[in-house]
Amino acid sequence: MADPATGYIKACYVKSTTTTSSATQYTPPALVNPVNPITYGAKCNGSTDDTAAFQKAINAGDVLVPAGTCVINGTLNVRVSNRHIQCQGTILKRTTGYNMQMFVIGDYKNAYTNDSIVECNFVGANTAAPQYYNNDNRHWDIPVETTGPVSNFFLAGNSFKQFFGQSMFQTYGAPNGGSGDKIIYNTFASCGYYGPVFVAHTNGYIGHNTVTDCAVGIENDNTSQATGHNVIEYNTIKAVYGYGAPDMTSSVMLTGGVAASADYSTNIVRNNTVSGTSNAQGFRGANIPSRTIIGKNWGIKAAQYSNNTCVTGCSVTP
Repeated sequence: MADPATGYIKACYVKSTTTTSSATQYTPPALVNPVNPITYGAKCNGSTDDTAAFQKAINAGDVLVPAGTCVINGTLNVRVSNRHIQCQGTILKRTTGYNMQMFVIGDYKNAYTNDSIVECNFVGANTAAPQYYNNDNRHWDIPVETTGPVSNFFLAGNSFKQFFGQSMFQTYGAPNGGSGDKIIYNTFASCGYYGPVFVAHTNGYIGHNTVTDCAVGIENDNTSQATGHNVIEYNTIKAVYGYGAPDMTSSVMLTGGVAASADYSTNIVRNNTVSGTSNAQGFRGANIPSRTIIGKNWGIKAAQYSNNTCVTGCSVTP
């Protein structure tokens, strides 16, 4: 994990409802004097590139985006703490897979905290049976990425589908990718590889997400990157077409830590459901299983796994 037309339904979520897990509530962060990107020139007409207008709005304060289809073909940078972005049935659309990340929170070196994106519908230019390209800029077609010591980022109630990149959401740091992120009640579908993934992150939480044709998990580049005390629970992961990347001989994957010979032993993976087989993209043949990857062959120490359900063609791989 190296770092470098309608019909869309607003993602379902639960507000102020106690659950059985450590994600006790989903309450969107309060917006402080939010601005509207339309005020800064955004058209949200499905064809005009609204990147510049959105960047002006983000620079000005919290952002409340009205309904519409807003094309974001550039990269939006969030380089301040406590910046909150919330949509109102909005589609944030990419018409190309070659323009790198859509949102980058952080600048690789300074610490930021308590930023959020909630209730937005992210739509990329990939296909429902997703493709993956590791040798051009489509590898970095990532909707949301935190970079450097960005902590307590909140991503909830969003939907993501059909991006080419290695992830739909990822953290990254060398070695510190922050701590305490909460990724909850989102839907991810038709991924190049991962839906949500923690890279160099600690004390994070990935829970209550619905995931189709994506991997979910933790994957570091090297042993210098931070990891540990992350929890992945109550996610539903299933294969229909399979994710795009031809790795791991899987159509979808759940892992508490894979690659880089890292010590993943304090990461916890529990109460998830993984299911399905598919003719996964990049493979020849059919019925490639979905998998729960224990990761003993990749990490110095594997994550802790308990009460995960592997059904309908899924397999557990040590």
